[in-house]
Amino acid sequence: MRIEVVAFVLGGGVGKRLYPLTRDRVKPALPFGGNYRVIDFVLSNLIHSRIRKIYVLTQYEPRSLEQHILEGWGPIFGTGRYSMIRLLPAKEGLGSGWYTGTADALNKNKNYAWDAKPDIVNILGGDHVYLMDISLMNDFHLANNASLTISALPVPVSLASGKYGVLVVDKNWKLTGFEEKPKNPTPMPSNSKYCLASMGNYSFNLQALIEELVIDQHKKTSKDKALIASDPDSYSSHDFGFDVIPAMLKRGRAIYVYNFDENTIIGAGHKEKAYWRDIGDLDEFYNANMDLIGKSPLINLYNPRWEIFTRSESLQPAKYLNDSVVNDSLVSNGCIINNAVIESSILSYNVEVRQGANISDSIIMGNNTIGSNTIIRKSIIDREIIVPDNTSVGIDKDIDIRRGFTISRNGVTIIPKKYRF
Repeated sequence: MRIEVVAFVLGGGVGKRLYPLTRDRVKPALPFGGNYRVIDFVLSNLIHSRIRKIYVLTQYEPRSLEQHILEGWGPIFGTGRYSMIRLLPAKEGLGSGWYTGTADALNKNKNYAWDAKPDIVNILGGDHVYLMDISLMNDFHLANNASLTISALPVPVSLASGKYGVLVVDKNWKLTGFEEKPKNPTPMPSNSKYCLASMGNYSFNLQALIEELVIDQHKKTSKDKALIASDPDSYSSHDFGFDVIPAMLKRGRAIYVYNFDENTIIGAGHKEKAYWRDIGDLDEFYNANMDLIGKSPLINLYNPRWEIFTRSESLQPAKYLNDSVVNDSLVSNGCIINNAVIESSILSYNVEVRQGANISDSIIMGNNTIGSNTIIRKSIIDREIIVPDNTSVGIDKDIDIRRGFTISRNGVTIIPKKYRF
């Protein structure tokens, strides 16, 4: 059955826990995996799912993200009636202004959905790394005649405690409750050791979405969660997870939960499992990048039938000189490695690594020069940083702190953009 789908990608998240990497860029614009930006994953999922009408909502520090989409994704989707990608920044004017929450962002742009009259409106986060055939969730949504379908990932109860929004379902996967980062999450019906963590991806019935946005719009805006919880009919933070979905559940809307574990993508091997990563803080961002390297990575970037598209920042091939050693690493176009050692690391575009340098367990984010005899361990070096000869990074954390670097909870050293040695 042919259906019409319009997708909204939320691309305005500040990403405070990823500071200083998000000081000058929005979270979905973060370089990832050498070649990509984080937002490339959701946009690639959409194009492979044959969803070709896409609006990207931007707000905080949008310049890098907008350039990436206009130059990299505009040519892929085009600007036609049936295939298009369009940026929707927060703007001035009647009914506009700075977005106060995810639901407010959609409310201020709901006319784009209403005018298209789609069968389904997908609302997707632009700041997660995952591979997903979104059309399968939409099929599930239609089969259940749902007002809303939420994708969820089964995770161990111990991992979800205090970290994820948890969805409670009956045996038919109909939503019966929503728990906001609970200390003791309710397990899923079929497995008492796992619960269902919301992925923040939604399939909405158009009419239901518009009605709920209008209801939420007329509530008083507040960031005080205790106040909202005491009188949710009067106050709202205009967020889908905290405000709109609980209100829909209270009104008896038909809300179903789609099990992401059952999602399959074309070309995936039988051992490949559904992959989704929240990169909410520096350590999660670092670990998600490290998932890509090694002999058996957790996410397969080499599936020719589900490739991740992007805007390439260099057309020159990587070059290795004078007995360089590179193991378990990703090295992007434009890199020059000169008699250096690279172990378990990711080098983005146009990184020059000079003679005698030794890099391990690190992420170099692009347009960098790594000086001769430099040693780098378990670090993230942001774009356009020049590391001088004979420098050590990530070896002595006290020295790194005195230099003004950030040290993550798990000991990753971060050198911020615009830093000068």
